[in-house]
Amino acid sequence: MGISNQVLNEPSREPSLIVMLTPDRKIDRRILLEADSLESSGWRVVIIAMPLDPGDKDTDARVVRVAAASPLLSVGNTVLRTNRWLRRRLPTNGRLIRAAKAFAWRYLKDQELFFKDLFAKSVSDFCPSIVVAHDLPMLPVAFSMHQRCGAKIVYDSHELFVEQEFSDHEKQRWAEIEATYIGRCDAVITINPSIAGELEKRYGIRDVKVVYNAERAGIPPENKQVFHKAYGLAPEAKVILYQGGLIAGRNLEALVRAMHFVRNPLLHLVIMGEGNWGSSLQKRAENLGLSDRVHFHRAVPQQELLAISACADAGVIPYQANCLNNYYCTPNKLFEFIAAGVPIIASNLPEIRNLLITNRIGLVGDMSSPEKAACLLDDFFSEPGRLQEWKNQIMQARQRLCWEDKKIVEIFSSLRDSNRSFSCPAAASE
Repeated sequence: MGISNQVLNEPSREPSLIVMLTPDRKIDRRILLEADSLESSGWRVVIIAMPLDPGDKDTDARVVRVAAASPLLSVGNTVLRTNRWLRRRLPTNGRLIRAAKAFAWRYLKDQELFFKDLFAKSVSDFCPSIVVAHDLPMLPVAFSMHQRCGAKIVYDSHELFVEQEFSDHEKQRWAEIEATYIGRCDAVITINPSIAGELEKRYGIRDVKVVYNAERAGIPPENKQVFHKAYGLAPEAKVILYQGGLIAGRNLEALVRAMHFVRNPLLHLVIMGEGNWGSSLQKRAENLGLSDRVHFHRAVPQQELLAISACADAGVIPYQANCLNNYYCTPNKLFEFIAAGVPIIASNLPEIRNLLITNRIGLVGDMSSPEKAACLLDDFFSEPGRLQEWKNQIMQARQRLCWEDKKIVEIFSSLRDSNRSFSCPAAASE
């Protein structure tokens, strides 16, 4: 049955309200920055997200959690509980977790119906003028709000969702869902030009907006050598920092093993983050006799991240093109390193390569094996003059490659202005 643009039941709409939908438990930095930008221009923002794990708490008053115990969701609750149980015991994004998800979507609950049912009660409490689907699972939910109260729809695609490491059945089903809904959105936003081009080509749409996953520039943090102090490193030691989730599919084991082949004795690797892959990586470092060169640091709150990141001499992104989504990636850590003023070592992936080479802020190369990654790490520090130039350039690039408040506000304001039935939110525009 096709989608109808007809509003089935139109309760009183709140003209200055934007509802953002996310299929994640942890609220992505991009969502929070978007919400901040829009609130600063007069909108009210509510973020509706997946249920928290037991013991976790929200610190952002804008966040509303869906009710995991909804009576509509007997099968859906089973899927949620099973997923939570598996996440505590298996590496996130590992082969077994992916297999379990593929089984659930194929035999237990269609993913489109799962998310629509799960979010139904929570979204029924709001009648926004605009609803934002942050990533593909939220598009059907956004359309249910459109049908109920006429909300305009913004699709913010955080990645090339259908091209992740899915089973063939999952990939086909997600592609069907995206094809069904994307052409009826009032605006589509994504994270880089390559993914924008893919979405336009695949679905015959135009004018996909690009808003990088950048940080706000702010005042450059200073290098206080936090890692040197924490691990008793010599003052001349060079710290290479990986930060982010310690999950499967990010080439982290090869990165750890690369330190066995690195020739420069001054180089140290710090892995900062959390995830089920962490203990395995730590054991790997110990077994290779690398405990004095590979160090593990707890994850830090987002508000502390840039100050800690700035204490590294280089940031590393070792991702491999194991799927088209990774091939086109521009991960959050790329822009966090830029905002922290830290030059970058990265795998030779097109969007990352373009940003690093165009702005002269780091080195890209082959990190597909420990030996090749080690050569790249040694090469990065081999020319002090070049390294200093990267540091100088990144302090300028961080002013260009920063969060675009103005662009976000313009996208949403154009939707508001195109519908005369929406009242203008109070904005400080004068």
